[in-house]
Amino acid sequence: MWVARRHGDIVRYKTLFRTLLKLVGVWLAVNGILGLFYTGTHTILRAVSESGWSEQMAHWSISNGAWYACRLAIGLYLFFGGEWIAGLAIPGNRPYCHECGYDLSQAEASRCPECGTRFRQEDLSPAKTTGNEDQNL
Repeated sequence: MWVARRHGDIVRYKTLFRTLLKLVGVWLAVNGILGLFYTGTHTILRAVSESGWSEQMAHWSISNGAWYACRLAIGLYLFFGGEWIAGLAIPGNRPYCHECGYDLSQAEASRCPECGTRFRQEDLSPAKTTGNEDQNL
């Protein structure tokens, strides 16, 4: 079983996982868009053809449209906001710089001491810190 030896390793694999989520999201979104286009054009062409509209065709159009719309929605979620899934897959208990992986649990400024990347102080909320602050009381 693989165990990360450094916090930088976890950051690197979490970044890789986020990238893979985005790629899956792009694939699902493109698949959903193409499927919706196919379903829509097929439905329109079928409705104006000589064979006309049937109840079976309505069922097919609605079920396929819903299926491809779900693919599109899931793909967009994975591309734009898959952070929740990445956090579940590879949890991080400390705040870290998203650029260099530096541990920001003791940072006092709004810049990473290692690389100078700006971050918000709200990102260092007590829920994201290590819990060592209670020892000073």
